[in-house]
Order: sequence, then structure tokens, then C-alpha cells
Amino acid sequence: MSKIVVEIDIDEIIRKALEIEDKRARNIVVHRFGLKSPSKKTLASLGEEYNLTRERVRQIESVALKNIRTRIAEEKRIISLLELTESYLNDLAGLRRSDFLAKDIALLCGAHKDYDPVFENKLNFIARVVGRPQVIGETPSTHTFWYLDHKIQRLALSLVQKLLGTKERSFDKYLEAVQKEYKLPEPTILNYLSISKNFGVGPYGHIGADHWLDVNPRTVRDKAYLVLRQSGQPMHFREIAESVNQISGRKNAHATVHNELIRDPRFVLTGRGTYSLNE
Repeated sequence: MSKIVVEIDIDEIIRKALEIEDKRARNIVVHRFGLKSPSKKTLASLGEEYNLTRERVRQIESVALKNIRTRIAEEKRIISLLELTESYLNDLAGLRRSDFLAKDIALLCGAHKDYDPVFENKLNFIARVVGRPQVIGETPSTHTFWYLDHKIQRLALSLVQKLLGTKERSFDKYLEAVQKEYKLPEPTILNYLSISKNFGVGPYGHIGADHWLDVNPRTVRDKAYLVLRQSGQPMHFREIAESVNQISGRKNAHATVHNELIRDPRFVLTGRGTYSLNE
């Protein structure tokens, strides 16, 4: 990871950016980008607040951002922050999920040690104003993420699609195929995949797509199957139920779990109340 080049006061950068005479325009920018709270307001909600159309709010925002860009884009503090961020992205093969980036940049510029959503919003705001690095906002399938060029963005999204379309649900086999095709190291592949909301880690550390049973077991039966497979040996249904409850984070009655074991052909009774996998 990049080393700290200079202490950067991002709050001072934001204060300078918000030196806008038009109070309404300043408030619109603050609320649209979440510069004082984690939540952001939509064009529609701000339109209702100020009795304006969505398009008029968008116009006010656009003019304000243009004025901010003209005033701060060449400031040394901004340049230092951009150089730090771009160096950081270079170290990570040109792309990083926004919340991960925000936590790391906060450490690198001496702001704080823990993740702060408002700090993330401020970083995204600065990138939006200056126009670099590129930031893609959150979508239903991806987290907000930063990237250095479109080629890297397309590569990351193609790796995600390849994972989601993998028929054989083995991350090791997926990884082997991707490394062979793209000549990428494993940390870079994991970094790229992290932008997807459909990529995750299961209760026993299995990595992959969230429709894989190992990663996201949804039913009691699937959780029981995962528990038994992880155990590798027969278990009493009460033990299975306790493990299922740990995975679920909620209390299922032992009898409920037992009934699911009886109904599912994946499980076979091997002793008094004891089950194993029928594999």
C-alpha cells in the first residue's frame, strides 16, 4: 500500500469547496452528496423541500459543482489527495470498492482509523467535482467503486459476470480458470469481485456467488446440509439444530430442524436421532 505523503485535512478541503454565496445551492450540494450525514437526498425530495422541480434542482447543483471545480481543482491540497488516491489505486490494479478505499485513504492521510461513511461521501464528492479518478455510483448489483480507466472497469465487471455464470460451483475451479485466461494474481481477482453485491463469504469461509449454497444457504435444509458436510461425520439432530441456529442467527426449534432432515433425501438416518449425508 502507498505510504503517507502528506497530512491532508479533507474537512478543510470541503469547507473551502462549500464557500458558496447562494445558501440554497450550498445546502443542495451538502444534502445531495451527504457531506454532513451518511444519508443523501434525492432531487425529488429536495425539490419538495424548496418547492422546485427535479430539473431545477439538478440545474442548481450542476452550476454549483462547476463553480466549485473552477475554484478548487488546482489547489495543492486537492492535487495531493488525488495523487495519493491514484497511487493507492495503482497499487491495487486500478480499482477499489469505495468503502474499502475510504477506510484506507483515511489512514493514509491521517484522518482516522475506522470507516466513516461521511468521509467516504466527501471523497466521492471531491472525485465527482474534479473528474478524477472515476467513480461509479451504487447500483442494485454493485457497490460504489473507483477505477483508473474503463478497461479495468470492464475487466472487473466481466470477472463478476463469469463468476455468476459459473455452472460448477467451485471457487477454486473458477479461480484457476480466470488466472489462466487473464494472468491475474488472486488478490487482484478478489479485489475486482468485491465490487459485486452478489459476491460473498459463507458461514464457513467459502467464497463465491451468493446463489451458491456454500456462500448463502437460505433454507433450514440447506443450512443443515452445509453443517453436516462441514462436520464430515454423522451428527445428532440436536447438534445439527444448534449449528443451524448459529448460522441463521436465530432460534429454530430442534423439532423443526429434525422434520426437515426427515423430509430431505440428502440426509440419511444412521443411528438413533443421528444423521449423515446421503452422498
